[in-house]
Amino acid sequence: MDAATAAIDQGKQDLPAGDGANLSLKDRIARDLGQRILAGTYAQHVVLPTEAELCVIYGASRTALRDALLTLSAKGLIEARKRAGTRVRASSEWNRLDAQVLEWMRDIEPDLDFVRGLIEARLVIEPAAARLAARMATSGDLAVIEAAYEAMRIAPEDDLAACLDADVRFHTAILRASRNPVFANLGNMLAAALSFSFRLTTSATANYQQTLSAHGDVLEAIRMRRVDDAHDQMKALIGIASNDLLAVARKGHRQQPVPTASPLRP
Repeated sequence: MDAATAAIDQGKQDLPAGDGANLSLKDRIARDLGQRILAGTYAQHVVLPTEAELCVIYGASRTALRDALLTLSAKGLIEARKRAGTRVRASSEWNRLDAQVLEWMRDIEPDLDFVRGLIEARLVIEPAAARLAARMATSGDLAVIEAAYEAMRIAPEDDLAACLDADVRFHTAILRASRNPVFANLGNMLAAALSFSFRLTTSATANYQQTLSAHGDVLEAIRMRRVDDAHDQMKALIGIASNDLLAVARKGHRQQPVPTASPLRP
């Protein structure tokens, strides 16, 4: 038995059967293999054990196993080549914005490179969306943004789920309030990805009141139609997430430069 097969065989007993009740064997296999790929247990370009070996390891039929592998293939994690076996694809080809992949990632060691990439993307997209929202938002749009901010304000600081839900609603509401159809669709697509990023960085925030105040500054700039200020305040807010990510890195994760926001214009 090679090292790859031995690694997964060792973890077979940890396959969460009960997680349970609502997952088929096919879905549990896909999750287990997917998490091992995302966590690096199976490195990029490594060939997975054969179908026959995986069937034995998971106690699964070929049909269930092949369905699981199709799920992983559709998410860009693996590819099957004739006479070459099933190979892990390069991480640049993984669809990490897929809601199911993001769910798997929440249960493994945080991938700071991916979160860093989200912050870089947010620094490009969200300040521009805030600028547009300050110009284009309707009274209904403003009410949704304000309601999300109010939910953040009243949520107990130790209730991460409530803070997270309100935070995501705040940011996606601004994307939609931009009245840009591309940004609006990004709001729908990135909601799960933002949840993953916020779950990591919000839990690291040393000063929740600073974060809350920054959200209030963004809301006020949009509400008062200060387009440049809305852009800058959003950039500053995302800068707080960058600092929070550094705090996570200092607790023992790999640390690399993280994008930071430019200072506010006077």
